[in-house]
Amino acid sequence: MAASKSLLDSLKKPEPTNFRMTDFRRELHLRHKREEHAKKEKLRALQESKYVSRYAITIDTSRARSNCDVLRMSIKELGFKEYPFGRKDNCCDVHWHACHFEENPEVFGGKVNKFPGMSEICSKMTLFRCLDIMRDLFPTDYDFYPRTWYLPAQFHEFSCEIRKMHERRVKPKPTFIIKPDTGAQGDGIYLLREPNEYSSLSGKCHVAQEYMSNVYLIDKFKFDFRIYVLLKSLEPLEFYICQEGLARFSTLPYENPTNKNIHESFMHLTNYSLNKRSSTFNRSDRDDEGSKRTLTSVLRRIAMNGHDSNKVWKSIERIVCKTIVAIVPEMKVEYQAAIPPGKTGPSCFQVLGFDILLLQNLKPILLEINASPSLSLDSEQEVSPGVFEYVLSPKDEEVKYPLIRDTLLHVVPIDKLKYFRKKKKQRLLKKLKASTSQKGKRPDPPVKQRTSIVIIKADESDEEKREVNVTQQMSEMHMDVDSHGDGTARDVNSDDERESNIKSDTELDEEVDNYFETKLRESCLKQLYPAIYDEECERYRILERVAGLFIFFLGIRGSLRIGPTGFRTFARKCRLNRKGMTNASVDIMYIDLQRRWDHMNPERTSGKKGNGGSVVSSNTGLCYQGFLDACIEIARRKFYAPTKIEMLENLVDHCELNLNLRDNDLANNLPRLHFRRLGLQYRQGSMYAMPRRVIDQMTEETTIEDLLKAHEKKLRQPSREDIEAFLRKSRRMIYQPSSGSRVISVTKSPDSE
Repeated sequence: MAASKSLLDSLKKPEPTNFRMTDFRRELHLRHKREEHAKKEKLRALQESKYVSRYAITIDTSRARSNCDVLRMSIKELGFKEYPFGRKDNCCDVHWHACHFEENPEVFGGKVNKFPGMSEICSKMTLFRCLDIMRDLFPTDYDFYPRTWYLPAQFHEFSCEIRKMHERRVKPKPTFIIKPDTGAQGDGIYLLREPNEYSSLSGKCHVAQEYMSNVYLIDKFKFDFRIYVLLKSLEPLEFYICQEGLARFSTLPYENPTNKNIHESFMHLTNYSLNKRSSTFNRSDRDDEGSKRTLTSVLRRIAMNGHDSNKVWKSIERIVCKTIVAIVPEMKVEYQAAIPPGKTGPSCFQVLGFDILLLQNLKPILLEINASPSLSLDSEQEVSPGVFEYVLSPKDEEVKYPLIRDTLLHVVPIDKLKYFRKKKKQRLLKKLKASTSQKGKRPDPPVKQRTSIVIIKADESDEEKREVNVTQQMSEMHMDVDSHGDGTARDVNSDDERESNIKSDTELDEEVDNYFETKLRESCLKQLYPAIYDEECERYRILERVAGLFIFFLGIRGSLRIGPTGFRTFARKCRLNRKGMTNASVDIMYIDLQRRWDHMNPERTSGKKGNGGSVVSSNTGLCYQGFLDACIEIARRKFYAPTKIEMLENLVDHCELNLNLRDNDLANNLPRLHFRRLGLQYRQGSMYAMPRRVIDQMTEETTIEDLLKAHEKKLRQPSREDIEAFLRKSRRMIYQPSSGSRVISVTKSPDSE
């Protein structure tokens, strides 16, 4: 009996752990997930089975998340093909990700709307360090953001600055704003006046900035601008600014910070995600009212107050240009790590959100850059206490819908877009021809209609039958129906008048072309670089050349940090030893800078954590900003000049000249490139293999033909007199010239016997 019972127990299925027989929510949840998965698979199979033309512009929206609404509206208007669940081969023209570039690592073609490492570059510490370096090189040009300290690494400098301000008795009393390095939506931001109010117990990094209290107010409320910028490509650099944006207002009337109101976040912060929960948030649909307004309405209000709004907008455009030029070197380093040269991968573009604050004198101040600005079209609205619902926001739709539509038009493949416009032009031309032919066509003869009907009721006699005039009642509804014979008046028109109404094909073509031209002119995106600010921003791009040197000496493919061997190779190949840089000084500089930057970035140098919380890899080496500090220090020591920018330019010129980078981008052999340009054949060891010292003496005016002529003179065959003079001077050999040929023979002297 016991044996049979144990056998039955062994045949029973083991019960799952942590499962209660009375809890049916788990089973219902799993059943719902299975049904949703099956529905998605059916839709995916149905979509894959449909035929798609090879000229169709395809958009992958499987990872768009909150951006799906505005993205689908734009795709529907443009006539593109959407893949809401992605494609099996991941071969869409545009892949739209909501957060990061790494969301879909299986993408090997097309375009992705995120750059690698952009969220880290746009973090507070990295962004303002890039701007600090540019301010150090160009002090008067990069003065559009507040002074910044990086905590906890620079807590001592921050405390000393506050103490100095207190000693000078600065009025009003200085206030500082603390922001977490990777925070978003106003989370973790607070104001302080004393350094002991800063809390570093969380272990996170923060930035401390001067709080701008003298701000420009509208209706006694503080506000800032959200400016949208499309970064189309890095090589070549090209970016656009959206001419419409949003203005986000605080929900409490602004007052200068005091000890009483310093904690009023609805007064001092303008983040929409924070102020939307305020009881005084104004959801007006008018452009010039509410806690969220359009950018153009605020600029009109500024112009109405007697200020120059065009000057304000030009200043904002310059801030955008200078900021993007400052972060481009970091972006190139991150891009080569994610997609190294020679590896197949997608190209990238990205929509950025710039937060701009206006001071009382209308000077714009950069607050931060949002790498993933919100593109949702809905907003929260409280329908009852504690109950919110999402409603469509007209202002968000007015700004974000044209932004995404024009962004797609700029990034889709040009050949497909030309074919798409050609087909759309043909369809539009067909419609116009049909409409014009209907205008010139002779109308059909009018059909004689019955003008009266007889209504008979069952209980009525023959005498009570009534006749109702229908034409009189219909004339009120159809004004174009006239009983006095308009059809005969139309017949009087001559054939010449009808033919004059029909447009020719050339006129229709011109009308269609004008239609597309007006569509292009109505684009909300305006190209800033290189169309407008190319020459003005060219001198700021010196750091991109430093980034090129850093990438050249990384050594490890896909790395973000240069090791000690790579740093020594940089000093050796750039011949810094000729300037007095010894190997010992190079090693000491590397160790010093590595320790300094590891201390300033504890979160990014502690290594990656595994599932159990243990460190599985260490991120050692010198980052790009540390390498840039090394270049600035070397330039200060060995390439002295009146300004820092001149020192750095002298160092970069010296390194590029020794690496043959000036005429050939990272070329290994400069003569080989010159001969290929001239159509000549390069032979190693021949007369065309010029010595390295000749190459170093090349200038911009020197041509390859001049070098060849000079080298041929040095390699020409010596004359008879030159040979006899040489042998006479040596007194060891006797030269006996032959009559038929120029051969040198060496014989022994008779005196030697």
